[in-house]
Order: sequence, then structure tokens, then C-alpha cells
Amino acid sequence: MFGVETAGLVVLFIICLYLAYKGIILLSRYLLIVFISALFPVALIKFFGVNLPLTIGTILAFVYLGVISYTIYLGLSVIEVIGKSAVKLLGLKEKKKGKGGRLIFLLYYSRLLEL
Repeated sequence: MFGVETAGLVVLFIICLYLAYKGIILLSRYLLIVFISALFPVALIKFFGVNLPLTIGTILAFVYLGVISYTIYLGLSVIEVIGKSAVKLLGLKEKKKGKGGRLIFLLYYSRLLEL
């Protein structure tokens, strides 16, 4: 009934829907960052009394700073995930020796034997 080509197209369509969903989520997060960054200089002036000129240039500078900061955060989180996966895959993580736990165990049972 269905051929390999049709199954491949269905899988490709599902992948495209997933990527579109992730793109919409990412876009909404960027829009939230832009909105918060644009309100930041207004909050600085109104609530903290900072002597800062409230112009379009100032607001755009804060928006630019917020977007760049969020992009750097996303890049570092991707690097962290890749690094953790590589460490887990290669088995480079040092195992705990457990000597501290063994010492507590010995002290506990030596006191029990004394009773």
C-alpha cells in the first residue's frame, strides 16, 4: 500500500514539523528577550533613577545587548551538552574512590563491636 518513498516523505514531513515547532519556540523566546531588554532601560530610569537618556538608540542598544547575551547563552549550553555527551561516550569521567564512606562504615561498625 505504501512504498518506501511514501514512508520517507512522511518521516521527512514529521522532521520538518518538529523543526518548525522548535523554530517557533526559539523565535518566541527571542521576542520575549527583546521585550524584556527594551523595558530594562525604562525600569532603570523609573525605579532606580539612573541618569540615562531614554532614546530609541538607548533602547536598541539594550535590545542588542540582550539578544547577543541570549545567543551566547544558547551557544554555551549547546557546547555544554556536547561536552557532557562526549565525556559520557568516551568514559573520561573519574570515578569516586569512596574512601570517606568506607572510613565511616569502619568507624560505625567498630563502635558497634565495642558495645
